Amino acid sequence: MAKSKRPRRKPVRSQIAERNEGEGWETLFQSMGRIEIVLLVGAVLLILVLIYTIQSILSPFLALGAILFLLFPMRRYALARNLMWLSISLFGLWFLDTISGILAPFVVSLVIAYLLNPVVTGLEGWKIPRWVSSLVLILLVVGVIILILFFVLPIAVAQFESMLDALSGVFAGFREWLWKSRMANVLERYGVSAEDLQATLTKELAPRFEDILKSLLQGILAVMSSLSKFVTQIFYVIIIPFLTFYVLADFPKISHRFLMLIPGRQRPRAGEYLNRADEIIGRYLRGALFVAFLQGILVTLIFSLFGIKYSLLLGMTAALLDLVPYFGLIITMILAGVVALFSDPPIAPKVASAVATIGLLHLLEVTLLAPRIVGSRVGMHPLLIILSLLVFAYFLGFVGLLIAVPVTALIILAVREYEASRRGIPLSHFHSSAE
Repeated sequence: MAKSKRPRRKPVRSQIAERNEGEGWETLFQSMGRIEIVLLVGAVLLILVLIYTIQSILSPFLALGAILFLLFPMRRYALARNLMWLSISLFGLWFLDTISGILAPFVVSLVIAYLLNPVVTGLEGWKIPRWVSSLVLILLVVGVIILILFFVLPIAVAQFESMLDALSGVFAGFREWLWKSRMANVLERYGVSAEDLQATLTKELAPRFEDILKSLLQGILAVMSSLSKFVTQIFYVIIIPFLTFYVLADFPKISHRFLMLIPGRQRPRAGEYLNRADEIIGRYLRGALFVAFLQGILVTLIFSLFGIKYSLLLGMTAALLDLVPYFGLIITMILAGVVALFSDPPIAPKVASAVATIGLLHLLEVTLLAPRIVGSRVGMHPLLIILSLLVFAYFLGFVGLLIAVPVTALIILAVREYEASRRGIPLSHFHSSAE
C-alpha cells in the first residue's frame, strides 16, 4: 500500500507574512509595549524638529529616501507598500516636471519618428535599410523647415504687420466717420457728449488698441528674445534631427523594449491595446496633418488667384485651424471674411468668394479627403468631440484643442479594453461588436 504524501508545511516566516498580508499597522502597534510606543512617538517628534531645522537643504530626493528607509522594513504590510508606491509615483511626477525642459527635444524627436515610421517601414519592405530611409527622410524634413523659415515665414510676418497697420487705419477711419456723420448729434440728444467721447476714444481706447496689437506682434516675433532662450532653441534645432534619426532607425527595437517593461502576464493584452491605439491615433494624426497641410496650400493658391490680400497668412491659419474640428471651420470662415475686407475693390465679391472657398474646401475634405486619408478609425460621436474640445480648451487652451480628439479616442479605447478584460474577450472582438 503506497504511503500518502504529507503536505509540506510552509516556513514560519512565510506563515507570518501571509497572516500579515493586507493588514494595517494596528497589528504592529498591538505587538509593541507602552514604553516602545512612547519612544517611537518621541523619535517622530524629534525627527520633525530636525526636519524643521534643516528645511533649507531638504529636497524631494531626501524626502523619498527617508520614506523608503522608514517603510521598507515594514513592507510586508499592505499600507506600508501602498505608501511607498504613492511616494515613488509622486516623486516621479515631480522629477518629470522638473526635467521637462531637458526631455522636450526627446519628446519632439519621438513624435516625429512615430509619424515617419510607416514610411520607413514601407521602404524597408523594398529592401532599403532603415538607416538609409531614415536619413533621407530627416534631410527632407530639415530642408522643408529651412525653406519655410527663410522664404515663407518672412512673407507671413510681413503680411501680419501689414494687416495690423490696416486695422489701425480702419480704426482711425471709423473715428473720423463717427465725428463727420450725424452720429455725434444723435449721441448728444441722449446726453452723451461728443467731445468727451472723442477724447475717450483718442486718449484711452485708440492707444490701448494699438498697444494690444503691438504687444501681440511683439509676443509672436519675440519668442527668442533673451540670449539663453535663443541658445536653447538653437541647441534644440541642432539636436532634434540627430535624435530623430536614431529613434527612427531603431524604432522597432525601442517599441519592443518598451513592451518588455510590461509584466509577462499582461504583455499580450498590452501589445494588443498598443497596436489598436497605434492604428487609431497614428492614422488619425498622420492623415489630419496631411489634410491640414493640403488645405493650407489650396487656400493660399485660391485666395491669390482671387486677389485676396494676406493669402499666405490666411493659408497658414487655415492649415492650423483645420486640426480643430467644427470650431476651426467657423473661426477660419470668420477670419477669411474679415481679412478679405482689406482687399482692393470690389470688396463684396472677394468676401463672398473667401467664405465660399473655405466652405467648399471643408466640404471637399469631409466627403473626399478625410474618408480616404484619415479614415473613420476614431469613431467618436460629434457631441463627444465637441464636449472634448470644450473641456480640453478650458484646461489647456489652444494646445488642448489640438490634442482633444486623439486623447479622447485613447481614453475611449482604454475604457473598452477594461470592459473587454472584465468580460474575458479579445479587444478586437469587443471593438467590432461595439461599432
